[in-house]
Amino acid sequence: MDLETSLGRIRAQLSGMERMTRILRAEIESQISGFAPGTMEHEEEVPSGLGSLFRAASPLASMAVDPYGHFAPDVWIGLDHETTDAGATVAMKALRRPGPGGEGRGVARLSVNPVFPLARKPRWVTLETAVSVETLRQARALRIDTISFFQIGPGNTAEIPRSVTMNLRLHRAGGKTSDHLGHRIPVSTMPFEHAARVSRATLAEIDLKDVSEATIILELPLAGNYTLHLDHFALLAIDEG
Repeated sequence: MDLETSLGRIRAQLSGMERMTRILRAEIESQISGFAPGTMEHEEEVPSGLGSLFRAASPLASMAVDPYGHFAPDVWIGLDHETTDAGATVAMKALRRPGPGGEGRGVARLSVNPVFPLARKPRWVTLETAVSVETLRQARALRIDTISFFQIGPGNTAEIPRSVTMNLRLHRAGGKTSDHLGHRIPVSTMPFEHAARVSRATLAEIDLKDVSEATIILELPLAGNYTLHLDHFALLAIDEG
């Protein structure tokens, strides 16, 4: 059996498993709602550049990106270009599965490969996406879902940290900014699903009234031969019931 045939069969099996999971979830939630409808968690996606990128599931050819230049709408790489000449390339593999009415469902993998100078470390390298301020204001609580892993290149000698940080940066008038959340996401070499929750109490402490822009920032390691592979991103406004 050749590789293409084998992968096709695995894909078909995964589709069946996903279908059975959806059926089971619908059945369980319908049973729960009959007993305690107010305890169910409801969710609504907060519009973001990365969320739209994964929902569209359109491939991107490998490209070198400019610091803070949008390689997709509302998605960019933050690079310290003042003290070093660090760079990065990005690419996206994507596939849209056929579905009812021609809608289908997309699957995608965004790959980010930073390139570091030998002389001096950059102060930051980040994957960033704009998010809807208006939807954030209306949210009671948040959940940030990601699936990611790091591919460590051959011959890497740099120490890769065990986790990376995800922040919510808020921009206000006069150029003022503030960072919130500080969630740590483990650095794994196997696909890892992570859900970062922002409780109702925590979100209530963040003043959003005069915020003009909001950005989710994933801080990447500042040295090493590695590629970040991001297979899923969703920022969700949740009602914990």
